[in-house]
Amino acid sequence: MHPMNHRRLIVTLCAVLCAASQAGAQQSTVYVAVVATKLFVVGAANPQTGIFFQRPGEDTTWQHTGPKTIRAFGVAVPAGARGRVVYIAGGNGVHRTGDGGAHWKITTDWPVTEVLGVTCDPRDTNTVYCATPYGVYKTTDGCASWQEKNRGLIALFTSCIMVDNATPGRVYAATEDGLYVSTDGAEHWTRSSLSVPQTRVIVQHPKDPAVLMAGTENNGIYVSRDGGKVWTRSEAGVDHLTFYAIAFDPGDPEVVYAGGYITGVYKSADGGRSWRRVNAGLENLNVHAIAVDPVNSRRVYAATLWGGIYRTDDGGASWRSAGLAGAQIWNIIIHPF
Repeated sequence: MHPMNHRRLIVTLCAVLCAASQAGAQQSTVYVAVVATKLFVVGAANPQTGIFFQRPGEDTTWQHTGPKTIRAFGVAVPAGARGRVVYIAGGNGVHRTGDGGAHWKITTDWPVTEVLGVTCDPRDTNTVYCATPYGVYKTTDGCASWQEKNRGLIALFTSCIMVDNATPGRVYAATEDGLYVSTDGAEHWTRSSLSVPQTRVIVQHPKDPAVLMAGTENNGIYVSRDGGKVWTRSEAGVDHLTFYAIAFDPGDPEVVYAGGYITGVYKSADGGRSWRRVNAGLENLNVHAIAVDPVNSRRVYAATLWGGIYRTDDGGASWRSAGLAGAQIWNIIIHPF
């Protein structure tokens, strides 16, 4: 074979293999829950609220799914569902689709309103929890029916439910009265040693389940490294007190992001022992949710109140607007499909 033709063959084979590799690689779908928009005008054709999603390559454009004008506080996609099953925590209850958004149904009845969060059990696709101002509700039959699960809760207002990723039956509830824990799938709750009022968010280290972090209203960030027995306030470098969002980097779990009321985004490179602010380009500092792309952990999204979505592709060194201008965004999740 002529040397020139040989080189061309190699280049062609490399191009084919590269294209095949890219086609087979995982890509991420981003979902956000929009409560409202400041662009709302009475009597006008107003922007949609509810759930929006974005696939790779769409950059600043977002597609809508589900009811068009609901107040959406949360969104959940079960592991392995690949976007066919999606839950919405809405102002009028929990919505569900089982066919990728072609059809939606409200699965809760009239007592379950103002749902602030929805969480799937990673071990059982039929088990789902929701957090409300009236406590915790649970379904074990794929949303055919829901039951109130408030036994042991002193203050019912619950803003976040987290299912332990290592211990079956262990569930955490962030409430107005502090952090509660259940060891029997929310049948009974006991108050944890984190008795700080107005606990807003609870997250778990993706590789070390003994490490937990909680964000509070007016009391800062707390860390436990022994499964929730002892909590320590994380203060080094932190100049604010109210935190609604905490997100571990799944690629490097020592890297953590946090945000809240007029905080912008804080970043820790040592597992929450110290923090620094990374706000270059972030024009809205009211951050209510943060998500790290599990496929590319340098890419991080910050959801703001009335400022839409911001995105960084360099681990927080610089931010830019990523669409949904004027939206009040309550929650953001990312799933690799």
